[in-house]
Amino acid sequence: MVQILSGLITYLLLAIYCHEQHGEQVSILRVRQLRNQIRNEAREQASTEAVLRKISQRKRKRIKKPHAIF
Repeated sequence: MVQILSGLITYLLLAIYCHEQHGEQVSILRVRQLRNQIRNEAREQASTEAVLRKISQRKRKRIKKPHAIF
């Protein structure tokens, strides 16, 4: 039941978005396209963040902390 309701809510939210942003009637094909577009953008963002994390980690490894001399 939860999956059915989740799917319905998702469809309705995408239908509202499709109508308001693009001014077109809702079709299941357009909803699928929007879903795939959102998924691809999320994947791109996640991969970009992963690359930035790796670069940041490499920079931290290169930087040597000075030793205190007493």
